[in-house]
Amino acid sequence: MYLTNEQLNEMANAALRSYEMTADWRDARVAAFEYAVDEFRIKPRNSAVILAMKMAQSKWYGIRISVQKQIHN
Repeated sequence: MYLTNEQLNEMANAALRSYEMTADWRDARVAAFEYAVDEFRIKPRNSAVILAMKMAQSKWYGIRISVQKQIHN
């Protein structure tokens, strides 16, 4: 079963929330995997977890850039 873009985005958000709390991308990866298991009742493929992690990291870097801009203005 393939995940939809919305499901991948939800996994990424779960990973991002985990990273914000733990500052550990490994914990965030586990959170993304567990989110899919708990919410979608599926065991996601490794490629789906990796994609969700890349999305979460992209969101995190966007947040960092936004904060840096606010600090320097």
